[in-house]
Amino acid sequence: MKKYIFYIIIVLSVSYFGCDKPAPTELIDDSGTSNNFEIEILGGELDNEYYSNGYDTSGVIEDIRRFANIISVSGIKITGTGRTDNISTAQVILSDKSNPVYSPGGRLIGYNTITPGVVRINSEPARITNLRIRFREQGVLIDTVLGKKYELFNSDRRFFGDQFNFPYNSNINFSFTPFFGQPTSFDIPTPTEVTGTVKLVRLPDQNRFRAELNWTGTPAGKFSIVIGGVRAFNNQVFPFYRLRTEDDGSLIIPAGILSNIPRDRFNRISISFIRKFDNTIQLDNSELYISSQSIHTIIVEIP
Repeated sequence: MKKYIFYIIIVLSVSYFGCDKPAPTELIDDSGTSNNFEIEILGGELDNEYYSNGYDTSGVIEDIRRFANIISVSGIKITGTGRTDNISTAQVILSDKSNPVYSPGGRLIGYNTITPGVVRINSEPARITNLRIRFREQGVLIDTVLGKKYELFNSDRRFFGDQFNFPYNSNINFSFTPFFGQPTSFDIPTPTEVTGTVKLVRLPDQNRFRAELNWTGTPAGKFSIVIGGVRAFNNQVFPFYRLRTEDDGSLIIPAGILSNIPRDRFNRISISFIRKFDNTIQLDNSELYISSQSIHTIIVEIP
C-alpha cells in the first residue's frame, strides 16, 4: 500500500541515477506521487569531494571521523547483472583519539588506529588488515592508510573466505582479549534479513522517472535507504543520499530527487535497503559504536 505524505528535497547540484535490470528491476510508464521520508545528503560537490571511506556497492557506510571506535557486522546481498551475491562481513576499528590525522590542507580525515589485542567474532579470530581511506586535496585523489583494523569477510563468489556467516535475526558473539588487561565479551543482536525490489516509473515530461521501492518490512529496527551513483569510467561508487523511513515495506523516490544527479557522470545507481540495530556503549573509558545490519543493494542502469 502506497504512502501519501511529504518529503524533504534539498536541492544540490550533484548527479543523476537510473536503473539496470537485475531480476528485481522493472521500467514502466506512469505518473506519480510522493512519500514520507527524511533525507540526508551524504556526498558533497563531486569535483570537491575530499573524503571517501566505508561505502561501496555493499552499502556499508560508517564515518570514522564521527566514531573513533567501531564494531560493524553486516549480512549483505548485492544484486546486479542478473545475479545476487551474498556477503558476510565484520570489521572492528579501534582508534587513538590523541593521534588525529589531517589532510595537507588541515582537515581531519581520521585517527591513527591501534590493535591492542585479539578480536574474535563467533569464536573466529579476526584478521588484521589495513584501514585504507581516500580523500581529495586540491583536485588530487590521495589514498592513504590510517593503520590497521580487524576484519572478517566471506562471499559466495570467493572460493576461500573467513569462517563467518552472518546469522540473521539472531546474535553474534564479540570477544576481545587485550594484550594487557581483562578480556571482554558480549552478544550483538542481528536484524531480520531484508530483500528489496526496484521499479522505475517513466514520467511523461522530460524523460524523467521516479523509483518505486518495495521490501520485506518488519516493525523492528531502524530502516534507511542509501542512494549512490556508480561512475561510468571506473565503477567507483559515490554516496549521495540517505533516506530514513518507516520499515513498512514501500517507498516512492520522487523524480525531483533523482533528477539532481547528472547522467554524464554516472551510468548506474546503487540503491541499498538497510535494516540496522545500532548502539553506543562505554568500554574501558572509551565510546564504542556497534552496528549490526542487513543490507540488500541493487545496482541498476540508467535507461
